[in-house]
Amino acid sequence: MRVSYIIGTAFVVFFILISMPSHAGTVTSRELVEAARELDGKTVTYRGEAMTAVMNRGEYSWVSLKDGYNTIGVWCKSDLLKEIRWVGGYKNKGDMVEVTGTFHMACPVHGGELDIHADEAIIMARGFPIEEHVSPYRIRIAAAFFILTLLAIFIFRDRI
Repeated sequence: MRVSYIIGTAFVVFFILISMPSHAGTVTSRELVEAARELDGKTVTYRGEAMTAVMNRGEYSWVSLKDGYNTIGVWCKSDLLKEIRWVGGYKNKGDMVEVTGTFHMACPVHGGELDIHADEAIIMARGFPIEEHVSPYRIRIAAAFFILTLLAIFIFRDRI
């Protein structure tokens, strides 16, 4: 009797736990876009690379975080973003930032944009500069095409 009670209780607890919406882990931008109606107004945790720039608007700031799929705008107190040193772009890999806050499918404050109003932001990993290396083979090919172009212009200059 006691064993069946424990097993029955375990099943009930198990089914309650799996039926509860759980966003204790981070959500991806795909999940935010695809389940926007269900997540609207809910607290979410989102992680992404800081992109382009931190746009300071006084007490609050914007930052765009890209998780590899899409970029989500994050609005939060400027103090939370002051630790961001690197933003992603052509020459840099941006800091990896994790934010927790309220998700808005169509934010009433920001013109109906999809965004997150973050209450907390943590730098998970630092960014770094990206060094571009051009292979010597490509340099030789480009030089050869340049010389051939100059030669063609010189030979056919009277026909142009």
